[in-house]
Amino acid sequence: MGVIDRLREDFYQRVCVEHVLIISALDVDALCACKILQALFKADDVPYTTVPVQGKADLQKAFSGHSEQVKVVVLINCGATLDVQELLQPEQDVRIYIVDSHRPVNLDNVYNKDQVNILLRDGDVLEVPPFDDIYASDMESEEDDDPEYFSDEDSAPSSKRRKGDESSYEARKRKHIWKRKREEILYKYTEYSYHGTASSLVAFDLAWKLSKDNNELLWWAIVGLTEQLLYEKIDRERYVSDMYTLQPHVLRLNKSNDDVPPSSINSMRIVFDTEMRLIQYRFWTIYDSLCNSEYTACKFKLWTNKGHTRLLELLADMGLPLVQSKQKFASMEVQYRDKIKEWIDHTSKKYGLDDIMYNTFVAQYGYKNKVCAADMVLCCSAIIERQDASHSESFLEALEVLSKNNLQRLHQGVELSKQQQMAIVAQVKNFIDLHQVVCTGPFIYAYVEEGMPHSKGFSKPMLLCKLARFLREAWLSMNKRARGLPFILSAPLGDSQGNCIVVGVPPHSDDTRKSEFARAFLHASDRIQARASFDHFDGSVMMISTEDRGRFFDALTALSAV
Repeated sequence: MGVIDRLREDFYQRVCVEHVLIISALDVDALCACKILQALFKADDVPYTTVPVQGKADLQKAFSGHSEQVKVVVLINCGATLDVQELLQPEQDVRIYIVDSHRPVNLDNVYNKDQVNILLRDGDVLEVPPFDDIYASDMESEEDDDPEYFSDEDSAPSSKRRKGDESSYEARKRKHIWKRKREEILYKYTEYSYHGTASSLVAFDLAWKLSKDNNELLWWAIVGLTEQLLYEKIDRERYVSDMYTLQPHVLRLNKSNDDVPPSSINSMRIVFDTEMRLIQYRFWTIYDSLCNSEYTACKFKLWTNKGHTRLLELLADMGLPLVQSKQKFASMEVQYRDKIKEWIDHTSKKYGLDDIMYNTFVAQYGYKNKVCAADMVLCCSAIIERQDASHSESFLEALEVLSKNNLQRLHQGVELSKQQQMAIVAQVKNFIDLHQVVCTGPFIYAYVEEGMPHSKGFSKPMLLCKLARFLREAWLSMNKRARGLPFILSAPLGDSQGNCIVVGVPPHSDDTRKSEFARAFLHASDRIQARASFDHFDGSVMMISTEDRGRFFDALTALSAV
């Protein structure tokens, strides 16, 4: 198989003597993995070119534009689910390495060890069907089988069966059985789309084996892992498991160093900590963070007067004055600021906030600047999906946010993420007030109306998925019986063709984080012959003509009811 888990010997030592083309998807995990690889290549003077891509068409364009200059290509969070050799048509001397968390991996990539290799973290296992069940060489034949040549009810020859010797008949029968078994195996293998190990963890594993790991690279791996948790790509059990694999590295690389003053901006410490599920509270006010965080907003139903009153009761029970809660966190009086986590944890059960605390890592830049991994994820994703810049410019700016010496860019990302979050909260309130969320039976759906405030901003897939998850939780807080239903959300793209983007998120009650939308979207669009595009690397994201959207939802309903 073309699977590599000996990253130093079978990957790095081979590519470090070549000019490397890094093609990265536009997500935070890919951003962090790209940053780690760039740091390794810089340390060893390996020439490289980085190109961010937002879809399959971009991937083809990026490869063809550099194919004459490079012989080694690294695909980050793009390509695993595609037949890259068929898509890119590389020359025989080009090697393609894929580090991608998307699953299931295309089997042509797995078994094409001559040109395509899948990079895995040491100890990870790629669960794929055996080669002989998919590519049995003795079953290959150019001639087509007569569909009535074999009867499903009886193994005896049918009236249309041609005469031939017994050995030819047995060979045809074996091939027929094998083909049916192959179809069943492929159907089960591709039934769900999901995510595996974060690409940033694979990249950090390489850095560690090269003895080039440091706190910065470790922090980027932590941020990439945290993105998988925040965007529901993995379940909490998988997150905790991967987090504890990073804990020894945190302890090893963060021993006390008396030679570096704690106030120096060049110092960086990472600590394991318990964090609140309150968005950007270190850079906001506690009150605003409580009002705009998905978890607390949905628990209290803050779009209602009763919910807002209950929030004020929480602050009173905590002993936190309203004036202090509306101060910038850094400007709060010390006796309140230092006790806020303890107070919230103490009163959480009374208000149904059982899961408001979670384990994570926090980075300390110098003496004052502290940021948790979730804050960094939100900053980077907000910059990646800026409306006023190209995706290449946004990607480069997001790379700068990860640098510990660029705190100005970090604070710009914080402000942008806060604006996006307030837009999400306002949109959720509009959906609920106007009763625009529809339950069809098999799934729940809604769509952002053209011309609504912030409607253009939701044309980006990550932001629209955030809105979808927030809206799903808000609606389910009032309709608990629908917890087992998936949620679909659409928003206008704002292009001249009148297209819209559609995203699907799994049910609230589904802890597997596996999605059936990739197959369902494709079948529904084929059924109505919709003008649709599946250019995104995530199968649960698609583009469709707004005129076809209503019929598309009807087709989805019909398919789900079967």
